[in-house]
Formats: sequence, structure tokens, C-alpha cells
Amino acid sequence: MATTLQIHKPYVLKALSHPLDRPDGPGKHTIGEVYGQVSGPASKKRKRSELAVAIDGDSVHLYDIPSAQAITSYLVPPQAYFTCAPYSLRWRSATSKTASRYTYASTQDSLSAKKEIKLFKDVVAEAGNTTSTTATYVHRCAKPVVHLSATSVRTSRDTLTNQDTPAHDVIAVAADGTLISLAGETLTEKWQSSPSILTQELPSNTGCHVDFVQPALAADVIDGMFGGKNELFGVFQEKIHRQGFNPDILVLVTSPEKSESTRQRYLHILALPTERASQQVNQQNVIPIFAAPLPTKTGAAKFQLDVRSGTLQELAEGVLYTYAFNGGIPRLENKLEVPEMTSFLRLSKTSVLAATADSLTIYNPVYRSLQATAPLEVGEGASCELVTYLASREIAVGLRGTSLIAVQIEAPKARTSKRRAEGLLADSIRRGLPRAQPTQKRGHIELPPSAILAEALPGTMTEEYLAQLAADTAKADEYLNANNLKGFEELLAGQFKIQLKAKKEKKENKDKKVNSTTEDKTETLDLPEWSWPSKRSDYPQVDRRWVFYAISRVFSWNSSSENPKATHLSCRLAESSVLNYLVDAGHLTISNIKSAFKEKIRELGDQVDNVIGEELPAVLVEVDPAMELLVVYLSSTQTSPSELVTSIKLILSSLDLLNSASAPKLQELVLRPSPNATTTSSEADKQPEDTEMTDDDAAITKQLDQAEQELQLTEYLAATTSSRYPLRARGLSAAFSKLSACPSLPTVQTLRRLLTTEEIVCLMNVLRNEMIKDGWTTSYVADELPEEEQEAPPDGSIKLIADLLSRCIDAVGLGGWMGFDAVLASWGSQQDAAEFLNYFQNEVSVALEGLNETVRLQGMIGEATNYAKRANTLLSAAAKPKASSEGEGTAVVQLSAGPLPLGLKTEEKIGLERVRGGGEIVQRSMRQIGMFVSKKRRGYEVHRISEEGLLSKGSGRPSLVVQEAL
Repeated sequence: MATTLQIHKPYVLKALSHPLDRPDGPGKHTIGEVYGQVSGPASKKRKRSELAVAIDGDSVHLYDIPSAQAITSYLVPPQAYFTCAPYSLRWRSATSKTASRYTYASTQDSLSAKKEIKLFKDVVAEAGNTTSTTATYVHRCAKPVVHLSATSVRTSRDTLTNQDTPAHDVIAVAADGTLISLAGETLTEKWQSSPSILTQELPSNTGCHVDFVQPALAADVIDGMFGGKNELFGVFQEKIHRQGFNPDILVLVTSPEKSESTRQRYLHILALPTERASQQVNQQNVIPIFAAPLPTKTGAAKFQLDVRSGTLQELAEGVLYTYAFNGGIPRLENKLEVPEMTSFLRLSKTSVLAATADSLTIYNPVYRSLQATAPLEVGEGASCELVTYLASREIAVGLRGTSLIAVQIEAPKARTSKRRAEGLLADSIRRGLPRAQPTQKRGHIELPPSAILAEALPGTMTEEYLAQLAADTAKADEYLNANNLKGFEELLAGQFKIQLKAKKEKKENKDKKVNSTTEDKTETLDLPEWSWPSKRSDYPQVDRRWVFYAISRVFSWNSSSENPKATHLSCRLAESSVLNYLVDAGHLTISNIKSAFKEKIRELGDQVDNVIGEELPAVLVEVDPAMELLVVYLSSTQTSPSELVTSIKLILSSLDLLNSASAPKLQELVLRPSPNATTTSSEADKQPEDTEMTDDDAAITKQLDQAEQELQLTEYLAATTSSRYPLRARGLSAAFSKLSACPSLPTVQTLRRLLTTEEIVCLMNVLRNEMIKDGWTTSYVADELPEEEQEAPPDGSIKLIADLLSRCIDAVGLGGWMGFDAVLASWGSQQDAAEFLNYFQNEVSVALEGLNETVRLQGMIGEATNYAKRANTLLSAAAKPKASSEGEGTAVVQLSAGPLPLGLKTEEKIGLERVRGGGEIVQRSMRQIGMFVSKKRRGYEVHRISEEGLLSKGSGRPSLVVQEAL
């Protein structure tokens, strides 16, 4: 059930005083967050439920959000206004109750234009006494300070007072990209960096403007923005660890100062100096780690960055862009268009609180849906500026006019505390936002008419077609009832879009007997001959209702339950071309048969699939004992394990490879009469019933019948086992291929249901014989080859054999293998189960050894072939004539007859240029060239990049000189 967030009615948290005007406009309220930290080695800064509010020309106030009470305030001169949000840090010692509060603010004098950074420090002792001190630093940057933050607090032990004292630095970032580091206690300048660190990626002579700054820890940046890859952070001498060495990082978004309304912004990641490096005064130690452009160009924008999840959000011109990081590169993940949005707060990855002039709304930027909304009281037209969100208390705080407002956001109670603010896909159903319609219409393109869509698919549901269908089926039934198979097949051939061959005149056979039986047979032999397509894919599409009709007339379903051993499915028109069409076109699937007899198969329930799968192959073999129809069926039809296992059982039984009494014998399949065969009255049948035969006559008749059966069997075997007609081999191959593609669990269950343990073991012997016959147990490096060279088997046959053998082993089961000695004894074999399994294991081991030899030979031949191709390319390039200043000449190439290099790898030159993202071509640096050279050399070699090779970059020479010393 979908659950939503709920926004309670906003309320006024604190009414603020009006600010004094600035020289360039009205005064402002700037609000910053408050952080707290306790002394200790594993202690980190944490966000407190407090706010630092700076009012131009008035003071800096600290408020507690849950209680809506003022904590303290610090006055500033009336002519001073704030250039950025203040920063406040509360530090408390773990060994005592003494607490220190550091509040930093950046001001500028409206009269003298003096720029200052102020420190307001309060120390609250254990007795409750408060000691307040201030400090001021005057900076001479050309641009005002736009960001203030503090580094991680380093705790030190005072030997005189035996108390912990904090040590931290203040980082100030000016609008032009200048960074200043000040001591946190005294505001003494430690170092200052130039804006050139941030202008390397910007166009020349444009300047730099800092749009957004956020401090972070290196471990969070590596995990959130780089996916745990710390290759770029190798500038530090120690390994970065969340519980150990974790230096401070600055993430900045900059844009060219001299730019148009839409700006190309860049993301920068800077590493601040460590504790040891920060002790070196007046030395720039800021290290640029990474820089990348943002994918979109926007105007004035507001940013929010969640470093841990690696999500950057940008609000520009009523559109909220969300960027995700892939290896540090920002990628646009989604875009949310809300034209009246003025500010936003990130609640979670799937929830954003947006503020407009008259409402507060929660959106899901991932699914572009509206989750909840609450109206704001109509004020004086002042917009709401959202400031912070306290996830622990589910309170969002904003500034509207001169009032601090708060709003309670209630998440679904059914979710855990970590996921209460997250939105699910179920929450976005029927709450999607409308998409903006594109203003530019697509150009009209004239496309040629489609041959496929020119006519409707067969089986269109129209009144005219349904009426014609009913008339045609009634006409086909009339032909069938009148025993007019010729008209029946001509009608169905037209519906199946199969052409009929031209009629051939037949010579009259004057020796035939003229009787009723002969006339019926002649009518059957005069059936029209169908013109079959050369490929199965050439069969045209037909209406499935005609397929169901043909199946219901060619086959019959016996639903009587008098004889439980009787089969349900039987064939009525065995000599009809309709049967051949259904088999060859692949229409004899279980689903089609179920649709054709849907009224008669209800009594079987869930077992109907198994019954059809077991009986359909047997019916096809009954119609065509030569099994040609069964082989075509296996090749053209989508079958299930039931039909495949039954077909395999029938084929193996015909080859006398199943030692089971339940398997049908070959003689029964050959001599079984057809169900629709017409019995002719012979002279013996016309004899009176009371005529008695002597014993000699009966013996002679029995011998003649037995000889006739043996003659039929010999002719059948000669026809189906000849080299030109390997029907059963092709049938087994098709059945094995399809059975290995079936899921393993249904296959094992079907083997257990349709085959006995003896038959499964016989099937395993057949597969073992195929593995030996295909040569998988023959060594590839054997000196002597067999005299009879056969065609090489396909490479995938060993996988097929291995899959089927595994499923046969699972089908026998543990109990079957434990009692396998009794099976061998019933066969009259002298070996026991242990010997059988030992032989089987030896064959598999030999086959595995052959595969290993194949892989080794493939690697050797492939390596030599690849080396020959590369060497031939290099020799061809060296043999081309080169032009000189005096004239054209031909280079003489002398080939060496030395041994092949170890590993068969040719030396490849290192390119002096590389392609960056976006297709920009830049020169490789010394560090990158050295990295590629080190990858080509082994660990015991020493290499050096010479100056000549580096100078060749400017001269245009492509060669790189590398000196080695072993």
C-alpha cells in the first residue's frame, strides 16, 4: 500500500529584527549552521540543532531550534554588513565540563570598505562562569569572503592545566578563489593561496567566481564521489582511513567571472594541508586533486551537496538538476521542472522539500512525482528561503521575510528510521508531474510504405471475417463427412496459403481389380500434392483458429475411462498432407493441442501436459514407423521435456539400446496396423467359419508369416540405418540439443517419471558412447590417428553431453545408485556399481584432460598468430619508401633471424597525446608517460625518461627515448 509524507502547518520559530541597508541594496539575514565536537581521537564534528543568524548592522544571534530560545548574541557596528553566512563551533572537553564556543563572521564596512573576519569566543567553565573574547583579522583580498569553515579539531594536552585544548584552523574562501588559512584561536594568518589553483580549467583571461563551497573529509569524498577508488589521493604520504588518517577536503563549484547569462560551471576538489604542513607559515600547500565540468550550463544557481551519497543538486531558473558521480565525473541523473521554486532542501535521495511563494511541497526527483504539500500564510510577498533540515527531529527551518519559520515533516511510521524520508515507486503512482511539451515540432518525413504492415495479420476480428470463417469450416466438415479428402485438403491448403502442384496424368492400370475397395484406394491416392517451401521460415502466417481446426480433425481425443491403459490421442488422417504441414510448420505444440481439444481435456486437470507429451511422439511413430515424421517434429516444434524424453525413449528402443520390458519393441512399431487402415476381405476371410486347418497347414502358415515379418523388419532397418538416411541419428541429436536447453529441474523430474533406473543408465551409456565416438577422450597431441577419419563433431557437443550426463545422474538419485548392483545383476553383468562408476570417472577425466590440451593449444596458436599479424604490420610500414630532402629513396630493411621474443609481444610506442572526455586532445604529462612505461617494464628493470624524449613533444617528433639499466 502506498504511503506518503505529511507536512504539518508551518509555524514561526523566531521573529528577527530588521537589518540595516547595504550600500548596494537592502539589508539581509544570513544564516549558518552550528557544529559540535567532543575531544577524543575518534571524535568528529556533528551538526547541532542550532542556527547562527547574522543581521546586517545589528548582531550575530545563536538560536536553539527545538526550544526556540536564543542562546547568545554578538554585536557588530551599524555600518558593518555580512558577506557570507557565519560559522559556529562548540567544543567540549571529555575530561572536564568546560565548553568553548567559536563563532566566526566575515564583515565589510560600508564606509571604509574594510574587510574583516571576526572571532567571538565564549568559554563556559565548570562553575558556570562565561569568559568572552574577540579577535579580528583584516584581509586585503580584492573580493569579499563568500565562505567560512573550520578544519577538524585536533586535541592537545596542556601540561600546566592538565586539560584538553582544541587546535583548529579557519578556512576563508574569497569570491575570486583566494584561500586563507587562519589560526582558530587568534586568527593569525598561516598561509594564503592564489586563485590560479582554480583557474587552470577555466578559459584564459576570464577570472574565477566561486559559486559554492562545502568542506568534507577525504574518506567521505572517496566513498561517495569516487566509488571507493583512491588513486587520485596518492598525494598524501599516509593511507586514508575513516578511523585513522582522514584529511580535510574542500569541494568547490566555480564559473568564469566574465561570462554570459548561462555559465559553464566546474567542480573542483582541493586537499587542504595536513597538520605538519600547516605549521609552515606563508607557504601554499593546497593541492588540486580533481576538476571536471558540470554537464549543463545555467544562470544564477543554488547548490546542495551530499558527499556521503555522492549527489549534487542545482536549482537554476525553476529547474532542479540532480548529478551523480561516476569516478568523480558528474553525470546528470534527473531533472525536475518546478517553475515557481525559489529554494530547496534535500531530505533524502528520493525526497526534496521545495519552497514557493505560497506553499511548501515535497517532490520525488527520481520518479518525478509530488508527495505532499502545505500552504503558507499569505504575507507581504516575501519568498521563503529554506535553510536547514534536522533529520533526527524531522524539522525543516526557513527564513521568510524577517521571521524564522519551522515545519514538521512526518514520515510514514511503517518504515524504519533510516528510510522514513525516502520515497518508493509505489508512492509515486498517480502523482506524476506533467512534462513540458517541446516547442519545436518534429519535421515530417515521408516514409515508404511498409510491406509488413500493409495488410492486417490473419485472424482479424471482424464480422465479415468471422462469417466467412464459419462458412469455410462448415464446408470443410462436409468434405470430411463425405470422405472427400481431396476437397478437404484443397480447402485447407488455401487457408494455409500453400500452393498445390499441377496434376499429372496417370496411366490406367488395366490389371487392377474393379471393386469398391479398389475405388476407395484410388480416391485416396489421387490426393493433391502440396508444394512445400524450401525453408521452414518461408511458411506464411495463418490464423491460429485454422490450426486448431486442423488439429481437431486430423487427431481425435478419446476421453473414455473404461480402459485406463488406452491412449487418449490418436490420428485419424494419417495419409493426409495436413498432418505433414502441422508437423513441418511447428504447429503441433502442447498449447495448440490443448486449445483444439479444450472441451475434452478438462477431466485430466493438471496432468494434461504430461499426457499429451507422452502420447504425441508415440502417435507420430505409429503413423510413420520409419520415424521420419518424428525427426521433423523434433526439429521444427517447440517442445517440453516430456515430448523430448518420450522421443528419445522411442528412438533408443528402436535401436534396441534400452534393456527394459516396458519399452516398445521395434517389431511392434513396424508391424502395428494404422488406426484408419481399411481391412480388405481376402479369400481366407471369406472361408466359412467351420472350415478347419490341419496341423501342417497351420505350421506352414506360421512360418510364412514369420518370414514375412522378418523381411519387413530387414527392409526397414536397411532403409533407416543406411549412411544416406541417418534419420534416427539426426532425431537423437535434435532431441539431445533441445533437452540440454531445457531447465534442469523439470528435465530431472521428467526423466524420473518416464524412465526407469535401468533405462536412465542405458541413456547414460549412449551418451558415453557419443563422447568416445566424437573423440573427446582422444589425446590432441597423439602421434597416431585412427585410420577411419570421420567428420569433426561440433565444439559444443561436449557441453551438451556433460549437461545431459549430470541430469541423468541426478535423475537416478542416491537411492538408485546405492541399489545399482541389483540393476547390473539383472543385466547379467559381472561388474559391480563401483567398477561402473570408476570407468565412468576415468572417461570423464580423460575428456577433461583433452579440453585442457585444447585450451593450451588454442593459446599457443592464437598468441603466435597475433604476434605474426602485428609484426607483419610493422614490417610493411618499415618497407614503405621514405621521401628525403634530396629525392625519393627506398629504405633497405634487413630482417633478423633471431628467436621470437618471450611472451610473443611486440613493442608499442607510447603516444604523446591523449583524448579527454568530450573528445579534447591534450598532451600527456611526464607522470602519465612514466606510468605507461612502468607498465611495460618488469619489476627488476630501471628506466628513465630522457630530456630528449620530452623535447620531442615540441618539435613534433613522435619518438620517445627511453633508457634502461638492468
